[in-house]
Amino acid sequence: MLKLHFINVGDGDAILVEETAEGRIFRLLVDAGKADVGTAPGGCRRTAAAYLRELGAARLDAMVITHLHEDHFGGVSDVLDAVSVGVAYSGFFPCLPVAPLARTGAEEKTVRGLMDCLEQWAACTEKFAGQGCRMVQVEETVLLEPAPGLRMAIACGDPEGCRRQRAVWAALLAGRQAAPERVWWSSKFRNPGSLRVSLDYAGRRVELAGDCYGAAWEDQAEPCAILKAPHHGDGKSVTPELARRLKPEHAVVSCGEEYVPRKDRPSLGAIGLLEEQGSRVWFTGGFAPEGRRARRWPAVVFQIGEDGEIVSPE
Repeated sequence: MLKLHFINVGDGDAILVEETAEGRIFRLLVDAGKADVGTAPGGCRRTAAAYLRELGAARLDAMVITHLHEDHFGGVSDVLDAVSVGVAYSGFFPCLPVAPLARTGAEEKTVRGLMDCLEQWAACTEKFAGQGCRMVQVEETVLLEPAPGLRMAIACGDPEGCRRQRAVWAALLAGRQAAPERVWWSSKFRNPGSLRVSLDYAGRRVELAGDCYGAAWEDQAEPCAILKAPHHGDGKSVTPELARRLKPEHAVVSCGEEYVPRKDRPSLGAIGLLEEQGSRVWFTGGFAPEGRRARRWPAVVFQIGEDGEIVSPE
């Protein structure tokens, strides 16, 4: 049996995958949300670490961090306090030890945010190393069979772009300056360069798309049963071509309770494109389009049986 927990971490991502076979549970965490997820009506939000503790999980066989935005990796440190991790996958791990970042004080907001994330990620990398966790830098698509009956692909959709991004970040964490325009680009490339995780189990495909904008991978998409909508279901998350190619039975939007106009998140246009393809759309944080009933839960949970039957949260 495959169990998928789309954890309610507010406006962020944390997905726990559990595959049970032969009396053993394989556990994979894809992203870890923020360290502080705040509060919301109903008290259903959980940090990834709190959810794992409540579940009684003491170990993760694997963790994937899709990209370096705080709403995807900010909770890693607390997760490492709660559980041990066998292997961690990311598009970038810095060489340790790192040097202080060479800041000028004149960096614009996007670059300052990137630098903060790089410092925080360097600390996470040290924590992985201190725990004895194996770290795998994903530079091109990786194919794995991590458990009986489960196949997994960690997709790097633009290896050359990710290589150039790593070069900028490695320079910064070695204490060197980098051209401002390259640093700015490397920050903006975090979403389109996001890793994606695909799972195949019992003839069913699950697509966990990180924050990779729809236009960045629509030509690579294959039909799936369950989709974690990219980038919290905002206006860039789904294109008509992506929705047509994926045609998911279920789509999960990891988001907060309220519509955010500035970000068009979650986008009614994106939701509509999925529903036009016959998808049932679920929301982790209690959001509901006008006229629909809001649902609040610690996680949106699906099960896929050995026969391929999908049991939805209801």
